[in-house]
Amino acid sequence: MKKLAFLGAAALLAAGCASMQQPSGEELSRLPVVRFGDPVPAAGEYILFFPADKPIPTNVAIKGNIFSREAEQRLEVTLHRDIYVYKEWISHDRVNWRNGRQAIKSDFQIMIPGYRHPEPGLIKIQMDEQG
Repeated sequence: MKKLAFLGAAALLAAGCASMQQPSGEELSRLPVVRFGDPVPAAGEYILFFPADKPIPTNVAIKGNIFSREAEQRLEVTLHRDIYVYKEWISHDRVNWRNGRQAIKSDFQIMIPGYRHPEPGLIKIQMDEQG
């Protein structure tokens, strides 16, 4: 079994190198808010907004020249409440910000059928909000 740390949409919520210095509320209030799925500014910083109940798609593919039949599927999840993301910081209200690595416990598992795992394959992303 191979486990990898996963944070952010894979990239879903809070990717990037961790900076422990939280940006000021004034600095964040000046940034544009971009809804997930909309184009992001070509230059400059922004806050990415994941609205509650709006689908967040993830493409999953199993491909390669060993297969006679490959597979691709688009999976969608929805959040139960809004999340705003600025680099590695997340917020539910754009006022109170937390480090995403501390706010969301994330785990990614991939298990490929084989000698050590003679069962169906597994691709699993687990994300749980902390305190």
